[in-house]
Parts: sequence; C-alpha cells; structure tokens
Amino acid sequence: MSCSAVSKKLINSPDRAVDESLHGLVSVHPGLRLLSGHRVVLRADIEDLIKTGKVTLLSGGGSGHEPAQSGFVGKGMLSCAVAGAVFASPPTDSILAALRAISSPAGTLMIVTNYTGDRLNFGIAAERAKSELGLDVRMIIVGEDTALPSTGKSAGRRGLCGTILVHKIAGAMAEKGCSLDEVVATAQEVADSIGTMSVSLSPCSVPGHKPSFQLGETEMELGLGIHGEAGVERTNLQSANVVVARLLDHLTSIESGYQYFNPPNGTNVGLVINNLGGTSNLELSLIAGSAIDYLTSKLCYNVTRAYIGSLMTSLEMAGVSLTLLRIKDHWTEYLDYPTTAPGWPTQSKDPNLT
Repeated sequence: MSCSAVSKKLINSPDRAVDESLHGLVSVHPGLRLLSGHRVVLRADIEDLIKTGKVTLLSGGGSGHEPAQSGFVGKGMLSCAVAGAVFASPPTDSILAALRAISSPAGTLMIVTNYTGDRLNFGIAAERAKSELGLDVRMIIVGEDTALPSTGKSAGRRGLCGTILVHKIAGAMAEKGCSLDEVVATAQEVADSIGTMSVSLSPCSVPGHKPSFQLGETEMELGLGIHGEAGVERTNLQSANVVVARLLDHLTSIESGYQYFNPPNGTNVGLVINNLGGTSNLELSLIAGSAIDYLTSKLCYNVTRAYIGSLMTSLEMAGVSLTLLRIKDHWTEYLDYPTTAPGWPTQSKDPNLT
C-alpha cells in the first residue's frame, strides 16, 4: 500500500462505522443493550442491578480500541461504557446520560484513561451529575504507560491496556457488594500498581483517512501511544525474544525518571499480552511464552495470572503491549471472579506457568 493511500477497511461509511459496530456488538451479546440516542452500551439488566443497591461502574473513550471499552460491559465488570468517534473523547452529554441511566443509591465510579479530552469531558459530566442530579459520582484516572520519562510531562502518563485490570477488580468488588469507598480505594491502588510498554510494527489509520504515521519496512517503534503518539525509540526490527526483553527491561527500569514499576524479586505479578490489532495469533502466543520465560528466569517474578488477546487495540496497528500488575493476595479473588463481559479473555491460574 502506498504511504499516501487510504487504507482498506470493511465498513459501509466512515461516519456510521462506530454506530454500526456498537449495533453489532449488542446484537451478538444479549447481555448488552444500547442507550437510545447515545453511543452508550449498558448491561441489559441495568435496572435490576440498580435495584440491588450495588455500586455501578462507567468507563469509555474514543472508538478504535475495541473491545475496549464497550466489550468490558457485563456482570462482574462495567455497568456501561460510553463511546466517542474514532480516537475522540465522547461528548459530555452522552456521558451524563450514561451516568443518569446507571445511577445507583450506592454511587458510581468512573474509570477514565489519562488523555486530555477524556479527563475534561468525563470530569465535566461528573460535576454536572453531582450538581444537577445529586448523584454520588467518583472518578479515577488511569495512566500506566512506562515509555516516556516522568520529568517534564505535565499531562502525565498515558492510559493503556492496564486499564482493563482496574475494570476487572473494581467490577468484581462492586458485584460482590463492596461500598463505593472500598471500590474507589482499591481501584486507585490497582491503577498505581500497573505498568505497560508497547512495540509497534506498523501504523494505523482512522476510517476514511491515510495512516497516521509511517514506519519503514525494517523499522519498529517502542513505546508508541494507542493513537499513534510518538514512542521512546524507533529502531530496526529485532527478534521476538530481543523485543520482549527490551519491553520488560524498560517497563521495570530503575533509571531516573523511569522508575514506574519496580517490585522486588519474588513478587507475584499478573501479565497481559495485548494485540494492538494487526498481530497474528501465532506471534502473540510466541511473545507470551517469551515474556513469561523472561519474567521468571531473568527478572525473578512469579507470574501467577496471565491474560492474552486483543484487549485494547489501535485499529489495525501491528504490534503488542505488555502489562504487568503487582498482585496483592486478596486481588486474585477479584481477578478470578466470573464475568459475562464479552471482551474479557480466558485466563491462566496456574502458579507454575513455566
């Protein structure tokens, strides 16, 4: 494909792609439904959930990262998700409508990835929900990217695939009847206990547009953002084992400005191997094995939970992200708690993954 060409996609119209995708999602999964007039996916049993007096959970953001976030709506995870246009934050009015639709006497937690538009729109909607509707709404921001140094970054770390672990643990707590204060405190603790690092082998393109950037035939980029934001290094393509080692070494770096995820040897960790969209299953499984081997033999961590799949994608971008979670003992109960969310992957519970 020419670097100036619009990429091929199986869509009907760029303007209708998001709405038609959401329609397809709820058509396939009867446990989900749409909120009329908005790009909002709800649990189909939302009224029954509210009657139980349990905490409700909301997330969302730009489309193009499917299954995030709508694919993580279901029992044991999110109560609803609000979708924007591709790579664009959803409008405040839709977020407010979603908050109204899931308002519970126990309160609502919003889990928001750290991007300026999301922070702004979700934040405004939360304040309006409090002032206009009298709702108890809390918000936590997830920013676990480890690619760029912490110094001089006023916007903070980018929110990436680690966000789904916050959804999972907070969602299980809410389903089990924990209070809003308990859910918020643990969700924030989880958000502070994760790190993510990625590698990209190709660009992505918004439907109807040209690729957002270019990579040479023999190039890869480390630490690229999920919207194509610049990474930390562009270099020649290397073998999978070398790439995995570089990602994990960077993620666990003790270098000044990069000390984001540094648990001691012997720590129990969860691993997420995420397909950014255009990576084959053959490559993904190969990378998973390499990552588990490196974590256990070189970094001396205990990989007690592992998850693999297309979880937070960047349209058709070829590449992967690796996420690590420092697991506290009581979190495994919530990680293992059943969910009907269609995007949540099959997990490994084997403590001897190697």
